[in-house]
Amino acid sequence: MRKISICLLALSSSVFAVDEGGWLANSVEITSVANTSNNAMAFTVETTEHSKDCSGKTITFPLNVAGNAGNNKEIHSRAYSTALAAMMAGKKVSIYSYADQSVCTQAAYIRVFN
Repeated sequence: MRKISICLLALSSSVFAVDEGGWLANSVEITSVANTSNNAMAFTVETTEHSKDCSGKTITFPLNVAGNAGNNKEIHSRAYSTALAAMMAGKKVSIYSYADQSVCTQAAYIRVFN
């Protein structure tokens, strides 16, 4: 009975494991911005390399993760405008994913700073 309980506990914890959000890139400069990714409702940025995260790689901001319920066009547009402004001004950014920090395709938040 104890072995069954341990197996069920291990199985249930793996079933309910959820990837957590986190920083995709910290203190990087944007080197390019594209208005779409594979003709989808998403835009992409590329950044300077900085660490082992998504910096130096293509980071995608899909519309379906913008806002609490997703598909918030206003929040998505503000992120795109922020990315463009940061690139043109040569400012550093940090990029965050509320969904999954293990992939570079779920970015939703971008912060600009000196």
